[in-house]
Amino acid sequence: TTAAALERFTVNFTITNLPYTSDLENPNSAKFRATRRVMNTLLGRLLKESSIGPVFQGCETTDFRY
Repeated sequence: TTAAALERFTVNFTITNLPYTSDLENPNSAKFRATRRVMNTLLGRLLKESSIGPVFQGCETTDFRY
């Protein structure tokens, strides 16, 4: 048997209750790291419960934009 190929995909969405600040531009800032951690956790839970759940390997937040 062969292992399934992993495929990356991008999801863009708007968070209406998170005011954008310049801290979210800096991946080394505490606010960026904390927000990324929360987003990865919540998106991970959501996607694990979706139709792709059985093959879902995790998610990674790469940036925040205004």
